[in-house]
Amino acid sequence: MNKTAAIIILLTIFVSSVFAQDQLDSLEYIQSTIPLNILSSAFNKQLNTFNLNSALNYYYKTGGLNFYLNENYNSTYIRTFNASSRDQHALTATSSFSINPIFGFGLHLDNNIYSDSRQIDINQASMSALSAFAQINPVEKVSLSPFFGYENNQQVGESDNGYMYGAEGLLNNYSISNFILLSQLKFQNEDISPRKNTLRYFNFEATNSFENNFLNVVNFQYLQNRKDFYFIADSVTASQFGIKNNIQSRTETNNILQDKLKLGNFLSLFTQNLSGMISWRTIDRNTEYKSLKLMSPAIFDDQINELKIELESITNFHSELFDGNLRFNYSERDERHQAINFPGSNPVFLQERQSQENLKNNVSKQMTLSFIGSVNFSPSDKLNFSLFQNKLSYDTPSPLNYDDRDELLSIARLNYIKTLNPFFDIFINLEGTYNQIVYIYSEESSNNNINRILNLTTGGTYNGKNVTSTNSFEVSANYTVYNFEDINPNYRSFSFRQFSAVDSSEIKLTRRVSIVHFGYVKLSEQGDLKWATFSTHPTRYLKEIYSEPKLVFKNFFGSIALGLRFYSLSTYNYQGLLKVLDTKYVSTAPLTEISVLMNNTLTVNLLGWYEFIVINRISQKQQANLSLSMNWNF
Repeated sequence: MNKTAAIIILLTIFVSSVFAQDQLDSLEYIQSTIPLNILSSAFNKQLNTFNLNSALNYYYKTGGLNFYLNENYNSTYIRTFNASSRDQHALTATSSFSINPIFGFGLHLDNNIYSDSRQIDINQASMSALSAFAQINPVEKVSLSPFFGYENNQQVGESDNGYMYGAEGLLNNYSISNFILLSQLKFQNEDISPRKNTLRYFNFEATNSFENNFLNVVNFQYLQNRKDFYFIADSVTASQFGIKNNIQSRTETNNILQDKLKLGNFLSLFTQNLSGMISWRTIDRNTEYKSLKLMSPAIFDDQINELKIELESITNFHSELFDGNLRFNYSERDERHQAINFPGSNPVFLQERQSQENLKNNVSKQMTLSFIGSVNFSPSDKLNFSLFQNKLSYDTPSPLNYDDRDELLSIARLNYIKTLNPFFDIFINLEGTYNQIVYIYSEESSNNNINRILNLTTGGTYNGKNVTSTNSFEVSANYTVYNFEDINPNYRSFSFRQFSAVDSSEIKLTRRVSIVHFGYVKLSEQGDLKWATFSTHPTRYLKEIYSEPKLVFKNFFGSIALGLRFYSLSTYNYQGLLKVLDTKYVSTAPLTEISVLMNNTLTVNLLGWYEFIVINRISQKQQANLSLSMNWNF
């Protein structure tokens, strides 16, 4: 079979996806890469939240037999007055046997369970499916895999059964002429009457390298995904059609066309990347049972249409003295909402629903310009700087929507690093942010504001034979000014100023014993601001202290640490210029940390601390916290 015939066959086959598919760039029945064998588990308990996450990835191959197993389990329990829990479990197993390099067959199992104790729309759901599939490799790097199976799907007490069928295909870096082709196709139907889930996916990418320094990549993606969901029917609809749960279908269709150009080593100093993308998306929501007895505009279904265009240019400059990156991005997005009519409906309610949908229509334009650079004055002196400018225009065509606005964001940063000697580095960092929001219409103009943030950070790092220490000191000021605070008393300009000091140090007592400390102090002040006179009236003061000293013992299999965790948060109100203590929270906890590393394959980390908490010097309680994680690469 020649190359052209193989491509034609691939472009005409059907492809598949399974329930709750999140990564559309990976196929279920065709393994393009060999997965790693990993077993991991993590348990965390902090405050009243308990979380357990476990995952297993196992692949085995012998002769023509392949077996792959993937399992993920996540459970969260929140212990409060109304305790809640949420569990998610996903299991996938595939076993296949290759008769020869061209043909093989196998079985595929999927099992997904979701459970939530909260009263939400879908708090119970599960899916179990078993399918048989064939593996066909007509030529090298071309794979086809049709499948057929049976599925059980449950939602909110409704159990549906039916057949699932489809196929998937892969063209994996196939070379033809001067092009390298990559393509994935997926097709799947789940006929679980009265519901129906479908997936149509096509991804095609062609890479052409004209010369060593010129690369062009063209990509097209198509995705249509339909999911049917149960939801509790209202009393009128339930009585008329004799149902308990209604069905809503959500069909999302995405199209993306993208082109990327890369020009390298231009004038021996520049590299240039250009890309353009156009995407259009449609979302249809359709309800199975509609009762004309419901006198409400909510009875109508709706559709969303979105068109987006994006252009990007990235220029890189490299020399011994200076490195720079200039990025420009421009995008436009047009989003339209409309109500869907159906026979026998009331035109008055249709018009009312359409008016509600028109309020959601919007057009946005965004332009971003950024520049990042570094100047190497000498091996011991380096200056980094960055500039970022973003402009957003948000317009709503409806005359009843007053959310039209312009947003301007500017960020500038300077960072100077000086190496004083082989042991000591110092740095100074200055960063400023300017953010302005302007609403076009007077109905929302009371929200107009300007936010200014200034940060100055300095510090250093010392790396000696027995002492390593990194310390930083930062002062920051945040000023938010409302344009019309005199007209609307609910909006008042305010300031937030903070000083913080951070220490991270290690002192080696012996080759295996050391003292490690991490801690910080934060002093914060909130206040009312008068920008015209640049004066503030302090309203609240916060003092936050954290310290964690540990004695660490290292050995051939890992380390053991014993220490103390101290945290304090004090809040103050102001009476004139006098600070008055409002609340004080103090937590003191002995802690233990154990890390085990065996042969670079098994890693176990245990961190636990037992808190003694005092609130306002009166309320006292004790609380245990635990974090345990394990990773095994086998």
